[in-house]
Amino acid sequence: MPKIMIVDDDVITVTELIEALRSSRYEIGGTAESGDEAVKMAKKTHPDLVLMDIVMPGKIDGIEAAKQIRTDLNIPVIFLTGYSEEEYIERAKSARSYGYLLKPFNHAQVSSAIEIALYNFGLEKSLKEAHDKLEKVVEERTADLEKTYNQMSALINASSDAAQLLDKNGNIITANKISAKRLKAPLKELLGKCVYDYLPPEVAKKRKGKVEQVIKTGKPSRFEDKIGRLVLQNTMYPVMNTKGKVIQLAVYSRDITQEKRNVAALKKREKELKARTRSLEEANTAFSILLRRREEDRTNFESSVVSNMSTLIKPYIEKLKSTPLDAIQTNHLNVIETNLEQIISPFVRDIGSRVLDLTPMEIRVANLVKEGKSNIEIAAKLSVSKNTILTHRFNLRRKLGIKNKKINLRAYLLSFH
Repeated sequence: MPKIMIVDDDVITVTELIEALRSSRYEIGGTAESGDEAVKMAKKTHPDLVLMDIVMPGKIDGIEAAKQIRTDLNIPVIFLTGYSEEEYIERAKSARSYGYLLKPFNHAQVSSAIEIALYNFGLEKSLKEAHDKLEKVVEERTADLEKTYNQMSALINASSDAAQLLDKNGNIITANKISAKRLKAPLKELLGKCVYDYLPPEVAKKRKGKVEQVIKTGKPSRFEDKIGRLVLQNTMYPVMNTKGKVIQLAVYSRDITQEKRNVAALKKREKELKARTRSLEEANTAFSILLRRREEDRTNFESSVVSNMSTLIKPYIEKLKSTPLDAIQTNHLNVIETNLEQIISPFVRDIGSRVLDLTPMEIRVANLVKEGKSNIEIAAKLSVSKNTILTHRFNLRRKLGIKNKKINLRAYLLSFH
């Protein structure tokens, strides 16, 4: 049962109150005869409620004592008084009492006043606890929101792109420093303002259309804007609530001006390279035609030389062979005939084109080696010593790049067409 403390200097009143409390099964939490005594006893016994007389002897009266008990211990107080003067009532209000009992009173009035006071105090206490709990939740949520906001601010400011969070009307909820710099306004000024007011009319009109599109479809949109010399690549993302309805829009704008310039320069360079390639192809075609004509001229010239030698020289050699000749003359004639054969021979032309520094004698020796002639036969054919032929063979291997290699000279020469 609740514990009730009685404060009154009138013995009769105290006795009546004790009887009334006991009849209602309340516990007596002590009695006091002055305000000072009441404060001390309340701190010692901690009653659930105090019945306090207003007018009492001592340094402080009942109203002042009630204030201290209420402030320091948070214990409800019901005033007991035989006075109804306005002065006491106004002072009693400041003590935040939970009711009044006017003397004389009966048991029912005492019980009712206590029940109402305890109920109101309990209700007030519950409301205060709920309020304190709610304040704590609000503080926690506020701290979480501040943390989230700081994280979001750090995130969007870490980006090298302009970033904005807009409502559906284009009002700026938050933005980063890059965005403020690009819109040419302080960041604090931008918050709550409509982004369209800071954009050129044609760009603002286009942005409004994109916002309506994203709100309608619920899908992101990518598009480009040109503001002065800047070319911006924008990405607009919808921010949805739990019901899937678009409530905000996140906009990221990246400066691609330099990229566009690089692409344009690259295309220009590519066009120039294509033109140069066509020019080179045309020059190559012309050069190929010239080489082909040169080859044809060379072939025609060789054919002409061979034909002239066959018609203008060989018949006379044949005639000389049919005339009486001594050994020396016969030998010279054979040399002339061999040299003519070497000049018109495809092998001689081929090996001469591959090894440009071969001497005429080395070419003749190479031709005879290719025919399978021995060193003695070649020496007799060319009217030189065998050692001379060996020297020529050594020079041939060196110039052909097969010196000190286990490669047969005749086999190597036969590889030439």
